[in-house]
Amino acid sequence: MGRRSENDGSARGVELRASKDRLLALVALETERAGLRAIAGGGSVFPIHGLISPRVSRAVSFIIAPSDVPAFVRLMRARGWAIEAPRRTLTPLPRATLTLTHLGWPCSVRLHSVIPGFFNDPRFTFEELWSRRDSMTLHGIDVQILDKITTVMFAAHDRLTGDRVRPSVDSNLQYFLDQFRQALSPAECYELLGLVQRVGGGEELRPLLEGLGLDPGETVLPDDEYTRWRLGLHRVTVADCCLIAFIELPAEKRGDLVRAKIPRTVPGVLRALGAGVASLVRLRGAGRRLAALLPQFPTRAD
Repeated sequence: MGRRSENDGSARGVELRASKDRLLALVALETERAGLRAIAGGGSVFPIHGLISPRVSRAVSFIIAPSDVPAFVRLMRARGWAIEAPRRTLTPLPRATLTLTHLGWPCSVRLHSVIPGFFNDPRFTFEELWSRRDSMTLHGIDVQILDKITTVMFAAHDRLTGDRVRPSVDSNLQYFLDQFRQALSPAECYELLGLVQRVGGGEELRPLLEGLGLDPGETVLPDDEYTRWRLGLHRVTVADCCLIAFIELPAEKRGDLVRAKIPRTVPGVLRALGAGVASLVRLRGAGRRLAALLPQFPTRAD
């Protein structure tokens, strides 16, 4: 089933938006009944906050507590949904987005738990988003949604899948910046800056913050918990955190990381190289470990 986006004003775009509204309401109802916490985001939420999406995506997006992902997948599986086979990417890390499809729906469900580039503990990040959540009513169902500030954050986040190559291809940042400059008050801009810094997303969202005339501050490295969730490990090392940073930071920041972390002595360099090789070995198994956490059922090709 194709996943092309549709023009907002086309007949197919209107039909797709109606399907997405029904799906948002369905998922909200089912997760609330199951005691799971999921927050809707994406283009369906934009109009609530006075923002306009560049197109109608063929997916509804939810941010979910990391520990709730397996239960969410079991819930959706019981209703005929399947995990979409991931496309190949140029990043060595597993994709950070899980997509579910159903043969009876024209739209898919896109699930985000660990947000690439938000380097603090993903559980803390979700609690920050949950504490700020807003709501809207669709088909008589109360749907928990991202508030205005977090909607801006996610609209400007160009690589929610985790693929560092993607932003240069189809970034929507410039499209959104013109809206943000009109839609955000000075107080909301500083509120945005504070939230970005609390979740450790200053480097990931540096283009957004600088585009709004804000100082993102110094680059922070991934903490242990972010690295653990990203690699599917119970315990991680400093080398693991540095490896994640090397992969996920922009290319121009990697040299600074190497200079800051590589020891100045020959024995120190050798120890660092050994730790780096061990981290690369663990990285190769990340996709398998993360997949093992999910209920086992067949994937569906796009």
